[in-house]
Amino acid sequence: MKINRIELPGFGCISDFGAELSPGLNLFFGENEAGKSTLQSAICAMLYGFYENDRALKDETARHDRFRPWTGGVYRGALEYELTDGARYEIRRDFSEEVTTQLIDAATGLDISAQFGRLRHGNVPFARRHLGMSRGVFQSCAFISQGEIFEVTKGASPGQIGDAVAALADSARRDVSAARAIERLDAATQRIGSDRARTAELPRAREHLRRAREELKAGEEARLHAADRARDLEERRTLTNSLRNRLAETQALALQAQASGLRKRVESVAAAEQEAHEKAVEAKRLSAYASFPASLRDDLMSLRGRWTTLRDGLIRLQADQRRAAGAVSDDERLQYETIRSGMESLSSDQLHALHSAAFAGERGGVLAAIAAALRALTRALVGLMGRVLGRPRQGETPPPLAVSAEEARALLERHHRYLELRPRVEAAQRLAADLNAQEAALATIERQILALLAAAGISGIDIAEGLSAFEKSARCHSQYQAAITASSEAQRRRDAVLAGRSSNEIEKRLNDCLQILADLLARRPDLAGAESALSLEQLTQDRDRLKDELHAAQLDERALDEEVRLLLERHRHASELEEEAALWQLEVMRLQKARDAVALARSMIEEAMERVYRDFAPAVNTFLSEGIEYVTEGRYTRAHVDPASLKVSLLVPETGQVITDPPVSHGTRTMVYVLMRIGLAQHMSAIGEPVPLVLDDPFVDLDSRRLPLMLDFLMQLSSRMQVLFFTKEEAATRWFEDHAHGTDHRLHELTQTKLSPSLL
Repeated sequence: MKINRIELPGFGCISDFGAELSPGLNLFFGENEAGKSTLQSAICAMLYGFYENDRALKDETARHDRFRPWTGGVYRGALEYELTDGARYEIRRDFSEEVTTQLIDAATGLDISAQFGRLRHGNVPFARRHLGMSRGVFQSCAFISQGEIFEVTKGASPGQIGDAVAALADSARRDVSAARAIERLDAATQRIGSDRARTAELPRAREHLRRAREELKAGEEARLHAADRARDLEERRTLTNSLRNRLAETQALALQAQASGLRKRVESVAAAEQEAHEKAVEAKRLSAYASFPASLRDDLMSLRGRWTTLRDGLIRLQADQRRAAGAVSDDERLQYETIRSGMESLSSDQLHALHSAAFAGERGGVLAAIAAALRALTRALVGLMGRVLGRPRQGETPPPLAVSAEEARALLERHHRYLELRPRVEAAQRLAADLNAQEAALATIERQILALLAAAGISGIDIAEGLSAFEKSARCHSQYQAAITASSEAQRRRDAVLAGRSSNEIEKRLNDCLQILADLLARRPDLAGAESALSLEQLTQDRDRLKDELHAAQLDERALDEEVRLLLERHRHASELEEEAALWQLEVMRLQKARDAVALARSMIEEAMERVYRDFAPAVNTFLSEGIEYVTEGRYTRAHVDPASLKVSLLVPETGQVITDPPVSHGTRTMVYVLMRIGLAQHMSAIGEPVPLVLDDPFVDLDSRRLPLMLDFLMQLSSRMQVLFFTKEEAATRWFEDHAHGTDHRLHELTQTKLSPSLL
């Protein structure tokens, strides 16, 4: 599927929005709060609506109310899309109180919504039919957001990123997956316990059963048995002391790691605040250019080009006019004006007659020639007199004139002189007229340029200096905008590091952590200087595990101590022990059946999960390897996704070995996650209708070298699936303008789009 057009008269913060999308890469550029996230939500809402069932759920109604137009007015939209078979459809939705939906077949113009069944609240499930996927799967395949990437890749290894993508592949959610189900089953199995477990429910039940049975048989052997349990108690106490020492060491290492992490956060916050301050100072220095009308630059540059062209053309025209004027003297011009009125009206017959009269003696028939010449000359003179004195009345015959051979030759010479002067005089006159027109056009352009410069507050200087002053002020305006953006970005990084806390809170946490560590080392000075290569997360897990083990050991210790005490006391009544043994027998049988059921469920889920991963991993392997090799410029030439576990391995060029979960940068983890998500989208699209890929500024962690390569890779990918890339980064826009040419790609500036008249 490819989206051809979207129009939103009113949707959240967006109003009067319209855009024609290209089939390849579409880059949507806009600052914060320009409506990028709202536009993405609008695309999903246009395809799937807000409600999925006849009964409106609370969160669906809340989402519907959330995107009501901020400025009031209509709450509707239209979206045109095209399937791979060439069929085109237009979906029109009115999200007012009574939600209405129309699906228009673009080929026939007919509403075909009824073919898909109409549910309540405007729910027409055409998108599920056409795309072959639900809303959740569509969002998991098509939408990749910056927030999602930050959440998934923060501190995650490539293998953990593979787990996150696997969760999307088998459930369309990052928090629900077959792997999570298996974890819960394993937790249930651990809680019930295996045959070799010691503290789980089933072993404890068996232990209670055993004790009850033994107590039935106990007698004289009670004291011997108490002695045995006393030895177990001593071992448990030894284990408890060992666990307590290991827990103290792990706690110290975890506090050191936590303090290191907090210290880095404090340093990052300080660096971001320093950068924000410096950029704010720079913006204040350039604040005089804040409201400079840089938008006039395009108009000025256009007028400047025309002005330069006209000015250069005027110089050449002036030179041509001077040369043409110099080719005709004043006497020649006066002479031409004198003879022009009489000579320009002579026809070819008249000229022929004059020629015959002038040279009739040389050919014979002098009288006839003279007569013909006289008649022609008479007609010419009559015509001339008619123009001077007024035409004769109709029917009047002009009086005949007598012309001698000498007069005929004189007339012919005047006509020859007229023909000789005419091209030079007319050329000079034509150049003079062109010069006047060119000067008038140049004056008009200059007035327009001076008016625009005056609108920018520049006046009192010539045009060239004014244009130079405008360019300088425009550059200062751009620097001001860049400083404002950089300051905001530094503030955003600071806020991201703080994660909703204040700097004082982070510093307080650091001081508290250091104080707790100091108190621990004061009690256990032997732990000073302890080191570990484990991460804070691993140390925290080990600490929690040791706490649980210590707690369990302490429970066992107390249980053993109590058991020894009870064994040394009088035994209970046999009937009471028999009843207790029967109850524990039933409990053991119940737990065994539950354990068998959990094992069967785990086996079935594992088989299903392996089939899904087996299909998914090969589809991602090739795409991930190609993408990571291209974007890293060969830094990593091959990536592999294990079909059984979806763990990601990379070929490290320094060693030539493929390493699972190698220590890579956060930017590389981001790139791996995005490429695997795109691979997932391609895999799911291969099953049914391809879906467009919607990226919400996912590359903020990529450096300036890899960002253009990733954008270029996306542009190549857009030949196979439509890509909608939303960003506020001007670097991405500049790359697009330099590289994305042709009609297959398009840049959309959200603040400059307009609504199509079809919905007005």
